[in-house]
Amino acid sequence: MRPAPDWLVPEPYTDDDLGVLRSGKEAQIDVVERSSADDPTHTCLLARKRYLPREVKAKGVLEAMGVQRASAFKNDVQYREGRQFRKTRDRRAVEQMTTHGKRLLQDRWTNHEHDVMLELWDAGVAVPYPVEFADDVFLLEYVGDHTRAAPRLAEARLQRPALEEAWAQLVEGLQDIVATGYAHADLSAYNLLWWEDRLIFIDFPQAVTIAENPGGLDFLHRDVMNVTQWFGRRGVERDGERLFAELLTYAFGSG
Repeated sequence: MRPAPDWLVPEPYTDDDLGVLRSGKEAQIDVVERSSADDPTHTCLLARKRYLPREVKAKGVLEAMGVQRASAFKNDVQYREGRQFRKTRDRRAVEQMTTHGKRLLQDRWTNHEHDVMLELWDAGVAVPYPVEFADDVFLLEYVGDHTRAAPRLAEARLQRPALEEAWAQLVEGLQDIVATGYAHADLSAYNLLWWEDRLIFIDFPQAVTIAENPGGLDFLHRDVMNVTQWFGRRGVERDGERLFAELLTYAFGSG
C-alpha cells in the first residue's frame, strides 16, 4: 500500500470549515482547512464530501446535516448489482426499501467510493487521496490552492496542445482504472479535473466492478463514448469504439 502523502497533517489537528465549494446530484463538497495542533502554521486543505439524504421528512434536517438540499439521484439499483449484503435481514430491508434499508444503502454508497478510490490511489491512478470517511462524510484531497479550486475539464477552456495532453492522460488513466477491475460508470468532462497540467479523475460512488456487475461493460462503453465525443467536439477526434476494444484487454488481464 502506498503511504499517505507528506502534505497531510497528522494527528492531533483541528478542522475549520471554509464553506461550500459545489453541490452535485448526490453530494455537497465543502472546503476544510486542517491545522496541526502542535504547529498551527502546518496546514492543508481538504475537500469534505457530504452525501445528501435521499429523503427529508422533517423540517430542519438539511440544516442540521450542514447541507443545502436533498439528493437528486434516485435510481441506483443498476450500479449496486454485484454489491451484496451478507445478512438476510439487511438484504430484505434493502429490497423493501425500509428506513433501515435506505440507511444501509447510504452507508454503502459512502464506503464504496472511499474503498474504490483507495484501491485506485494504491494502483497509481490520478485520483484525489482519500483521507477518511465516517457516516455520510468523506474527506479527501482538495485539488487546487488557496485562491481557487481546480476547474472541471468541461470548464478549463484548454487549447489544442493541452487538450491533446489531457486525452493522453485520460487514456492512461482509463487503462489503469480498468486494469484494477472498475468502470467509473458516470464519466464525463464534469467528473475530471485539470490542475497544473494534470488530469484527475473524481466522483466514484457509482463505480462498478466490471466482472461482477452485469452492466459493467455497458457502463465502461458509455464512459468511453461520453469522453470521446466531448473531445471530438473540441477538435481532438478519436475512435471511441477502438479505445473501448483496447480497454477490454486491460479488463480481462491481457493489457
